[in-house]
Amino acid sequence: MMRDLVLKAKVSFIVVFLLSCGFLLVSAHGQSDTERTEYVDPFIGTDGNGHVFPGSTVPFGMVKLGPDMGENKSNSGYVKGAQINGFSHVHVSGTGGGAKYGNIRVMPFTGEYDQGNISSLGEEESASPGYYSVDLSRYDIKAEMTTTRRVGLHRYTFPESDEARLLIDAGHFLSSSAAYDEDQELVGSEVSVVSDRVVEGYSRVRGGWGKGGAYTVYFHAKFDTPADTFATWKAKQMEMGTRSQIDTGRPTGAVMHYQTSDGQKIHMKVGISFVSVGKARRNLSSEAETQSFETVRRAADKTWNRQLGKIDIRTEDRAYKQMFYTALYHSMLMPTDRTGENPKWTSDAPYYGDYYAIWDTFRTLHPLLTLISPSRQVEMVQSLVDIYKHDRYLPDARSGNDNGRTQGGSNADVLISDAHAKGLQGIDYQEALQGMLKNAEEPPGGDQQKHGRGGLSDYKELGYVSTEHERAGTRTMEYAYNDFAIAEMARRMGRDSLYQKYIERSRNWENLWNPSIESAGATGFIWPREPDGSWSEDFSTLRPGSWPDFFYESHSWEYSLYVPHDVTGLIEKSGGRKAFIQRLNTMFESSPSEEMAVSEEDEPVDYMPGEEGAKGTVDFYYNPTNEPGFLSPVLYNWAGRPDLSNEKVRSIISEHYGTGRDGLPGNDDSGAISSWLLFHMMGIFPIAGQDLYVIAAPHLPEVRVNLENGNHFVIEAQGLSSENKYVTSATLNGDPLDQAWFRHTDIKDGGKLVLKMGSEPSGWGSDSPPPSLSER
Repeated sequence: MMRDLVLKAKVSFIVVFLLSCGFLLVSAHGQSDTERTEYVDPFIGTDGNGHVFPGSTVPFGMVKLGPDMGENKSNSGYVKGAQINGFSHVHVSGTGGGAKYGNIRVMPFTGEYDQGNISSLGEEESASPGYYSVDLSRYDIKAEMTTTRRVGLHRYTFPESDEARLLIDAGHFLSSSAAYDEDQELVGSEVSVVSDRVVEGYSRVRGGWGKGGAYTVYFHAKFDTPADTFATWKAKQMEMGTRSQIDTGRPTGAVMHYQTSDGQKIHMKVGISFVSVGKARRNLSSEAETQSFETVRRAADKTWNRQLGKIDIRTEDRAYKQMFYTALYHSMLMPTDRTGENPKWTSDAPYYGDYYAIWDTFRTLHPLLTLISPSRQVEMVQSLVDIYKHDRYLPDARSGNDNGRTQGGSNADVLISDAHAKGLQGIDYQEALQGMLKNAEEPPGGDQQKHGRGGLSDYKELGYVSTEHERAGTRTMEYAYNDFAIAEMARRMGRDSLYQKYIERSRNWENLWNPSIESAGATGFIWPREPDGSWSEDFSTLRPGSWPDFFYESHSWEYSLYVPHDVTGLIEKSGGRKAFIQRLNTMFESSPSEEMAVSEEDEPVDYMPGEEGAKGTVDFYYNPTNEPGFLSPVLYNWAGRPDLSNEKVRSIISEHYGTGRDGLPGNDDSGAISSWLLFHMMGIFPIAGQDLYVIAAPHLPEVRVNLENGNHFVIEAQGLSSENKYVTSATLNGDPLDQAWFRHTDIKDGGKLVLKMGSEPSGWGSDSPPPSLSER
């Protein structure tokens, strides 16, 4: 008996000792399964043009249930401090341009229904993954919501009232941008009060970002409390007791009337579908028919914890935990899983919508998913291939079940090649290659913005896109890399003639390199070129642009560095390593003195650092919100100075990222900005379209990526501190690593990267730059 007691005491002591020393896995990585969501703040990025959606959703969920506020012009619906107009079920997150969605609005209130005047300020606002709540101060109503993939659940706590009301607005939508004709407009809506507990109908809207065709959002709503009476309305005509309002192209809705006691809760479940009312009814039945609000809320939290658990981190810095797990959360909001919700064709393939702009996400978001959720990435890529089969083109952007707008290149090419290079299985690569070749060979016609490659005839005949076409500089630079993606995929598939053709075309960027242009000590820039081969004279290295201009959301200082496949060749054209390093230093450290050449007719652009709709000078040549510059901070690695990449990345993160509502530097762009941060906090950065990672600036002592195959990829930064910020040596899978890069094949089945940190650069990684085309 005494021996048992002694043994138990020893075991207890050992457990306590291990816990206190951090040897057990839960403590070593800083969180248990129930704690990861505690570090997620959905409000990070809701201010400062982040446009992040803070409402309730599940990973890649079709339903994103949250508030629409102010003038209903915010892309995410959310505007801090503005009046809440209601809670709609379909949103995007972190996007610019014209607003999209904002469909099927619900609003609780008390008193008579005054159309256009039932909004309320919100107080005591709260959000966590899978949950959103706010107190509507005007009515003393607490609004709470949670979600499944295709169902929104509402819980409203009313005061005592003889005039408690619930509005369902089928004609509501967001609309923000007359610029470039990106307003949404109502095509039609319909509502039917099936019983005192059931309302259903649809909203049909066209336009918005992407200038897409009409899409329809169907709904089926059930209440746990029968309404005493009800009314329906069309336009501004209210009709008591009328059960339905048919579609005549005008907004419709219903108002359910109740008598409530103080603190009475009314629950509402809304199934959403893009196919039919019947499908919306089935979605509700299959996902949330019998579940309580709290059961669904707990399930959403558990789902998020499981997904966030794909990466464990160890750090004592709570702010870093919040930044990291919120970034990971943002990286799982879009694209949206609409499998089973394709209204245009029947297919066994997965179906995803709201890629929004692959131009934004191919650089960091999709490589992240390839690393942590390859099965999800396979579904997304195969969905793109299925869209090509039925919609004739691989999309570069897609929303509202429609392709468009192509901002730069045909970057689905890069996304597909990235998956192929990293060995993802379950994708029809033969079909995918045909879609890539169509992008490369067949002009899309029309306005050449919807899909494919605009200006392709010039590109094929002249070797560049001339000034006869909009976004000629952006298109030429990105088409060259798109061609490299095709060439590399063809090489791996044994298609040698295709490889030779497209590897030559991947050098077309050189045809817009004007070696005579000098700016701030740098020589050679990408420059507009006429169809006859002459260089344009009326241009500036810092002239910004948008849809009708030479560059899209960028300028020549930035786009002249976008050659991911041949950085070594770029260094040579820039005058060698020393000149290239100085060029990068100027970009990151200097303020330009020349005025931005923006015409009076141009709309204010949202990518100029420090600006708030005003035209003027930029703060620095580099803008952390511009996707074409995502790679720029790590370009020092090719010049033999990974320590400088480390410094610049750290500076960018410390100056532009944080834990507040303005904790993102600009539009999150469907998780692009967040996934950029995520990779750099881990200490590695992907070269999208290649099986290549470069090492830059680890911010965490230990990161463990829990791979789907059950293995782990661990990054350990030994001795990391505010002083010890430089990598002085490294090992990969136990072997010395003298280069500041490695391949996906080194880690896809698990492994360990150990980075030894010091207070001064050691010269590590300076002799073996990452591979480039010109070195072959």
